[in-house]
Amino acid sequence: MKIVIIEDDDILRKSLVFFLKSKGYEVFDFDNGLQGLHFLNENYSDLSLVITDLNLPFTGGKQIVFEMKSKYKIPVIVLTASNVEATEMEILELGADDFITKPFSPNILQMRMERLLKV
Repeated sequence: MKIVIIEDDDILRKSLVFFLKSKGYEVFDFDNGLQGLHFLNENYSDLSLVITDLNLPFTGGKQIVFEMKSKYKIPVIVLTASNVEATEMEILELGADDFITKPFSPNILQMRMERLLKV
């Protein structure tokens, strides 16, 4: 399964890539929303899941959620350091499939991914 991670925190992004590859996923990662969205629009038919930060350089997570859900119906998990309920509600109303507040355990992410991917 092919997973896209869009996260501007290099340490978090690299650790997620390492973790997911160790679980057998093929992972594509980007450090800004513009590059990530371009890749998603070019490769959407082969992708299983998108994991994106909410606050990204150039194109934010809200735009990524909107594009993925309105055009392609690809499951999206949003990551954020904000634990404000209104933010979570807004993201879920846009169509995100899940919302995880940082910091989090990679095992929790894996469980939520498997639920969405029906693994």
